[in-house]
Order: sequence, then C-alpha cells, then structure tokens
Amino acid sequence: MSIISWRAIERGFAPVQKVARQIAEINLDDAAPIQAVPEMPDLDSIVDAHKNLVERLRSQRRATLTALIEGQELERARLSRELHDQIGQTLTYALLLLQSIQDGADQEQKVAMAQEAVRTSLQEVRGLAADLRPSVLSDLGLVAALTSLATAHAEATGVVVRRDLQPVPDLGWAAELVVYRIAQEALTNSAKHAQASTVTLSLHCDQDTVRLVIADDGRGLQGSTPGTGLASMHDRARSINAQLTITDNPGGGTRVELRIDRGTLPHDSLPED
Repeated sequence: MSIISWRAIERGFAPVQKVARQIAEINLDDAAPIQAVPEMPDLDSIVDAHKNLVERLRSQRRATLTALIEGQELERARLSRELHDQIGQTLTYALLLLQSIQDGADQEQKVAMAQEAVRTSLQEVRGLAADLRPSVLSDLGLVAALTSLATAHAEATGVVVRRDLQPVPDLGWAAELVVYRIAQEALTNSAKHAQASTVTLSLHCDQDTVRLVIADDGRGLQGSTPGTGLASMHDRARSINAQLTITDNPGGGTRVELRIDRGTLPHDSLPED
C-alpha cells in the first residue's frame, strides 16, 4: 500500500516537477515561455506569474542597459569637451609660442611660457586619468581615496566638506569603486544642482554593514527631476547588491545613503584572501 500510495503521489507531482524544471532552465534571452500542464489547470496561475516576472526582468534589464549607455555617452562627451577646451587650447597656445620663437624676439620668455603651457596640459591629462581610474583607491585604500576626493571637491567648488571617515573592512576593488563613484556623483550633485554650501561625507562600519552617507544643506529634492546621474548611482549600487536611498533631510538638503551588506556582496567583488 505504501508503494502504491507513493507511486500515486509521484504521478501527481510529476506536472509540478515539470513546471519547476522549466522555470529553473529558462533564461531572460529565451523567448519561449514555459508550457502549461493540461492535466493540472491550477498551475496556470504559476505559469502566468512566471511569464509576468520574466517580462518585468527583461524590461528592467533594458532600462538598465539604456541608462548605462547614456551614462557612458555623457562621460565621453564630458571628456571630449575637456580635451578640446582645456588640453587642446593649451597645446595650441604652446605651439603658437614655439612657432613665434623664430621671430627672434623674447625667445627665452616664449620658451618658458611654452614649457609652462605643456606642464599645465600634463597636469590636466593626469587629472583626467585619475578621474577615470582613481589610482589612490588601489594604492592607499578607500578612506584615503574619499579623503582626497573631498579635498579636491572643496578646492574646486568652494563647498565646505566635513569628513567623518572611519576605517572599514576590505570590500574588494569592485565594491570600493562603487562607493567612490557614488560619493563622487553625490558631491557633484550637491554643488551643481542642490547649490549646497556644506556637505558631510561619512563612512562607517557596523558589524558586517558598511554605510556611506553624503548629506548637504542644499535645496533638497523638491521639484527636481531624476536624471542619468541618479540612475547610474542606483545601477552601481545594484551591481554589488547594495541598497541606495536618496531622501530629503529633515532640516533641509539631501541625504544619500549607501548600505552594503558584506555578506551579500557578489562573489567576483569580494576581496581575495
């Protein structure tokens, strides 16, 4: 009787197992939906729910890819402008100085001016290279990189940046780069859009949770339209399974908080032993 009962149960669960296998094997690039089981119409709701879930995931992936491409194009446009407006003009000025030396007048002064123009261009190239891949992050660590970022931001914008940066466990290069880029974008937004005069940049670790907070005294989020920068920040946070919240401060301004659970970091972003 036990064997007969087990066989009956096994036959009864066969359609459920079939649907489970189809769900496990399907991927977002596979256009074929899972098949319903005629002998168990009650499973139709599961089939429909899975179809809707796949469509939502596909839509989210398309939106993410679109935001990523837009972010890349905006970054390329920014680099193109800086190369043309800063480095290109400086090198053109140096070239004109060198060409004018042939006239014979004030040669030493013109050589010195050309040397200074080239030196300035080299500094600008190093700045662009550091912005693309911050070497201080890999050389000195996350706290030093954020400290350098805060100092550079204060010098460039005149915004007062208060720092409260505590040492945190090694998160791996990928996760630390996400922290750095989100801090960088938040500081830029505070000066460019929020028109803040003071920003607080803090980094703390509570057991296995690392928190990055950027809070400013600007005009807050009221009436603002989310742009590509905010979408990029959310995409970066999702890439390491972190939680990003952007809210208004109770006393005014904007608060950006990134929460990283070290236990849920993607395997390829974890630090090597």
